[in-house]
Amino acid sequence: METLEGLLHVLKFLFWALAAHLFHYRQNFYHWSLWVPVISIYFLAANLFLAEFYGANWVLTLLAITLVSVIVTNLWGAYLHWDGVKSRVGGDNVHNHMVGPPVILPLIVATVATIDLLRLLQGGIN
Repeated sequence: METLEGLLHVLKFLFWALAAHLFHYRQNFYHWSLWVPVISIYFLAANLFLAEFYGANWVLTLLAITLVSVIVTNLWGAYLHWDGVKSRVGGDNVHNHMVGPPVILPLIVATVATIDLLRLLQGGIN
């Protein structure tokens, strides 16, 4: 991965981690599971940064494990967000999707992490 592209990629995940942190902070982290995507995406950003400058096998293995973890936790998060939308007054409707937990955000993170995992498995990262 070229350095500028890699650093922008790290920043993308860092900004998503910050967004997840702020959204979950808004809910006062009322349940421990709200910490999982925040910590995992920050960890992924740090791991991507490390892989950009130090591409040892153990770093790339750790990156693969982290990507799988981020994919799984964000798919689970999308389910929890959708369940949260459905539990609002009026159920699963457009208004509740606009004001409730954002179902699409964890799906975006899971999709991009899946693309990164495929790139890593094909040798495209570092």
